[in-house]
Amino acid sequence: MTWAQTRIVTSLGLHLDDSTSVDLRAGQESSAFLTIGNGIEITLSTSHVRTLFEQAADVLGDIGQLERAGRVLEDAYHAGAQARTAGESAARQAEVAGRAGAHEQADAAREAARNADDAAGRAQAAVRIASEAMDVADDAAAKARQAATTAAEAALSVVCDDPVTRR
Repeated sequence: MTWAQTRIVTSLGLHLDDSTSVDLRAGQESSAFLTIGNGIEITLSTSHVRTLFEQAADVLGDIGQLERAGRVLEDAYHAGAQARTAGESAARQAEVAGRAGAHEQADAAREAARNADDAAGRAQAAVRIASEAMDVADDAAAKARQAATTAAEAALSVVCDDPVTRR
């Protein structure tokens, strides 16, 4: 998935590990240099640096929320799997207890197995629904970013076309 607002002319994907250095330093003529490791240097304008600065806190917050959401989804998935396994075990033991004549205990084990299976289904459904909701949210965010870019471009076009405000 790309987060770009306009057509990408050149696409470059980099996956950096935590040991790769990333530095930002000022340059001449209202520019800055973003260096990645020892081999990549990207020249940024002041407006690019300001934009990154404005987005940094939100991005860090989003990363934290995504990490927490991922852990919750993983925990829900594992809880569902554990419930299903426990339910299957309870169902097997209910059969053994029933054959041995312990009908009351067998009925209780069958009920526990049904409850565990229901809980497992609910946990798995919650994971599926949450995953779908994240996809919908990602799509909505992409559309909102595109709309913001389009609005900014339209505003700039109006300002540039206005003879009073033309620069």
